[in-house]
Amino acid sequence: MLKAILCVGLFALCVAIALLLTKKYRHRKDFFYNWNLFNERLLNEVSYTKTPLPAFVEKYSFNGDFRQILEDKKRRGFDASHIECAYLTKDEQKLLSDYFMMVGKSDAVSQRTYLSAVRGEIGDRRRASEEVYQKYFSLYIKLGVLAGLILVILVL
Repeated sequence: MLKAILCVGLFALCVAIALLLTKKYRHRKDFFYNWNLFNERLLNEVSYTKTPLPAFVEKYSFNGDFRQILEDKKRRGFDASHIECAYLTKDEQKLLSDYFMMVGKSDAVSQRTYLSAVRGEIGDRRRASEEVYQKYFSLYIKLGVLAGLILVILVL
């Protein structure tokens, strides 16, 4: 009986560790999804209703670290400050900082042009992060299950 409880616990621990290892990739995927969603909504908003940026941020809700960055930017008045995210590369952090430096700072035509130009790059990064997440999620889960099974066999 004790061995069975130990085996189930070890197996669950290995799968939980595998899930924790995929956390960075999941956050990255969610971040780029929210950034892409923000860009698309802002592009539509600038094209049709021309709502100010602080009102736009209040109108829509976003998730995760992107929501925290938006709240921080709103609190600071959308100033040009460097953005730190543990799972973003230096290039991506620079792109994000430049993005928020440009958004909401000029007329609607310039905003629409800039948001349309950045749309492709953000979309490409979103798709790449989804592919990496799917690849590593599958890999880590399989390794976690395999490690759990090996430990169960060793215990029995």
